[in-house]
Amino acid sequence: MAIVERGVNRRPAEARALGVEVELRMEESYPPVRIVFAADGVLVEDGPAHAPALQISGALPDLVALLVTPLMGGVPSPINPRGRAALGMLASRRVRIQGGLGLMRSFLGVIRL
Repeated sequence: MAIVERGVNRRPAEARALGVEVELRMEESYPPVRIVFAADGVLVEDGPAHAPALQISGALPDLVALLVTPLMGGVPSPINPRGRAALGMLASRRVRIQGGLGLMRSFLGVIRL
């Protein structure tokens, strides 16, 4: 996923410090995406995560919108229209999160463009 790669390239120290496995699961017939943040690098591959600390699922356009939305304090910005739309997707459960809010904030902070 190019979004993850660009964000990680801009913040490599933060990416290595995360030290977690994340799974992005699309509702469409795409395979899940496994992202492993480790001290020696970041692995992004097709396939389910083994033991994800964070799982994000929803329709592909909704996931992309969440991953590129402007942030404020690590969460989608309520003062930006795209941020409000992303917050609405989370509130309506169009995008579902399993895992801690702090981890989600850290993940979004690392991958943001």
